[in-house]
Amino acid sequence: MKQYQILADEGWTHSETPPNRYHHFFVSISAPSDTISLLEQKLKECNKNFKHPHRDEIKWSKLNGRFFEDYKMLIDIFFDFWESHDELKYRQLFMDKKYAYSGEINPKDRLFKIYYQFIKHSFGFDSDYFKNLGIDNLLFKLDDYPDRERKKTLRAYVDSHYKTFDVKVDFINSKNSYIHQIIDIVMGAAGYYGNFKCCRVKGVKSKIQHICKIKLAKYIQKRLESIEATDRGTKVFNWYSNTGFVKGQNYNNRHKFKIMIWKFKPKEYIKDESFDNDKELSSLKVRRKYYIKKSVEECSIFDSHL
Repeated sequence: MKQYQILADEGWTHSETPPNRYHHFFVSISAPSDTISLLEQKLKECNKNFKHPHRDEIKWSKLNGRFFEDYKMLIDIFFDFWESHDELKYRQLFMDKKYAYSGEINPKDRLFKIYYQFIKHSFGFDSDYFKNLGIDNLLFKLDDYPDRERKKTLRAYVDSHYKTFDVKVDFINSKNSYIHQIIDIVMGAAGYYGNFKCCRVKGVKSKIQHICKIKLAKYIQKRLESIEATDRGTKVFNWYSNTGFVKGQNYNNRHKFKIMIWKFKPKEYIKDESFDNDKELSSLKVRRKYYIKKSVEECSIFDSHL
């Protein structure tokens, strides 16, 4: 029996003021089980070499000046491994408030309905490319939720959708999974970078932490850009747009490529023209670039890479 694992999590679903344009991020890292086990072990060993060993879960929200060197080390271990393992895949779904859903739905139901879409369309398990891998077992490892009824419904949905595979869905504590912690960091960086969080912070004391965060986010973006350039020959990487059509003769690409990104636009939506304010957007981009280039002792380790 050849098993394939899909580790996934979601983030940036909370409401903030001003609202985050890019939200409802769903991100997965997937590969055959032996590759996942090897990556998990390498990330676990990395913790032993940290300048400040972490006893608790490593998360984007906990990132501060003290831990930046450790976070970069962990990110480098992940990307260095990924560069030499083509079977490792990154999938991302997100929503854009420019296309606001116009229907009515319970917020918790909405979260899980988007999760259904992510699981249904993001992996290309019904493509000829994936079928030729000889996989007969799918193991989904999703970050745990307290809602038992919706977890039960999600399990039933996955079982019914992937009938040709032996499927198992586990809800796990991300504290016990370094790969889930990598997902949290990359997903956190994506939302942080695209929503210009560093440009909206007031107060000098907190600025240092946010400047370091934007530097790490930019570093992660550059490493993703390098992966995609090698894999697909692209010149520009964009966290916030679709990576290309995957229908018809190109359907195999849904699983083949290392990186696939999907901006999920609901069928019923109202277009919010306020996000087309070019003057404000240009100003935010200039400020973000300024903070990326700004020299700060706590995160100077990134400067030579940006």
